[in-house]
Amino acid sequence: MRMMIIVLLVQLFAFSWSDTCGQDRVVLGDWFVSHGSPDLLEDPIPPLVSAVTTDPYSDPSNPPPSPDVYCAMQWSGNIDPSSGLQKYRLKNFATEAEAAAANYSITHKGHCASCSTLQDLGVYIRQNLTDSTRKCGMEGIVSKKAQKKCLKAIGFSKPCISIWSYNIYNTRSKCFWTCMWSKMTDEPFNKPDGSLNDCLQCDEDKSGPNFKYFSGRTRRNSGIPSSIHRPDSQVYHMEHCYWYGDL
Repeated sequence: MRMMIIVLLVQLFAFSWSDTCGQDRVVLGDWFVSHGSPDLLEDPIPPLVSAVTTDPYSDPSNPPPSPDVYCAMQWSGNIDPSSGLQKYRLKNFATEAEAAAANYSITHKGHCASCSTLQDLGVYIRQNLTDSTRKCGMEGIVSKKAQKKCLKAIGFSKPCISIWSYNIYNTRSKCFWTCMWSKMTDEPFNKPDGSLNDCLQCDEDKSGPNFKYFSGRTRRNSGIPSSIHRPDSQVYHMEHCYWYGDL
């Protein structure tokens, strides 16, 4: 267990600055939240960058095959008259080279979807989402409205809230008692051998595939460190250096 903790701390230290280009994590995250609303997106908007309106977990054929692509962004130079902020584009590219040739910056590996906006990038960058989203899940036991209000308070965009809500509902349905035991015993996120604890593994198995497809962005495919240890092979290492002006 001690060795596992040391490895995790070393990895978190190594990545604590690299994905943010040396900038303070909270400052950069706040900038993307305030400058990356989905309302600032230019057409054409990738089809999955929208709210998920039907429960993807109710269809056993989901998720569809996921293309091996990259979601990239580009500031358009056009100014939104209501906010005074620059608008931006999201687009899927087959390769990193194609994105660079088109003067786009990759924002995560995989196709663009509900959580691919820069607002949601900022939310992912600036805080430990594991604890905060778990809190929202507990509030969801009281009411769906309370859960959505909690997710909104974290800073997620409306499209991203939609898939997070379905993800939490499904995990609560399929993994409730396993996760309650994990919480009651204050179980570490990772077991001594580095594998996920039973609650996180249940979430990964039962909810993970649909969440990854319909959200687009995850911490792992955005190169963002997490308090949950993941094998290096699951992480797409990258930097988010595409802000404009002052932070």
